[in-house]
Amino acid sequence: MPSAIFPTLSAEEIDDLLYLARINAAHDLTAGIEAIAKCQQAAPSDIKSATIDPKTGNSLLHMASANGCMDVLHSLVPLNTSSSSATPALNINLPNSSGNTPLHWAALNGHLEAVKHLVNAGADPAIKNRAGHDAVYEAESGEREMIAAWLFSDGTGLQTGMEGSEVEHQEDEEVIGGKEGQDNEEEQNEDRVKDAQDRVAGMELEQYGP
Repeated sequence: MPSAIFPTLSAEEIDDLLYLARINAAHDLTAGIEAIAKCQQAAPSDIKSATIDPKTGNSLLHMASANGCMDVLHSLVPLNTSSSSATPALNINLPNSSGNTPLHWAALNGHLEAVKHLVNAGADPAIKNRAGHDAVYEAESGEREMIAAWLFSDGTGLQTGMEGSEVEHQEDEEVIGGKEGQDNEEEQNEDRVKDAQDRVAGMELEQYGP
């Protein structure tokens, strides 16, 4: 039976899960979450919520949204959650240490489908980060006119675009840039996915024995 105590993940576990979310490895991410949940006797939903980088505040949703990883987004935030058996949703408006929500990053990086999915799942376009910028500002600052236009037409509670403080734009450079940076890291990606898969398999073997 899952423990009532909120799970604590190791730095390695957090790093692996965030990385799998970043590269849209939805199947491996689900397997990793379930393996950790079994080891800790916790619910998978609690493992998802606990997967947050302690330095940056980045969550699984931040990583997937910043890189337009729709398979992972659909896995983490399904839109058909009307069933009574649906697991508790992640905090879709959770800010990181810079105050950026997953929607901020999806808008800045130009991932329209991710933006639509997040808003349809309850993301608030009016939330401002620590620099005073909402999602429309991020879209316009990144020259993502289609996203800004969609947010204006379909988003609710938005302020006038390009408003906010003149504080210097604050982003976490490791993730911003999304898939463009991944094109030059394909071999490293394959190695890291293999390492993460091996660790997941190791956890399963440890639990069930030879």
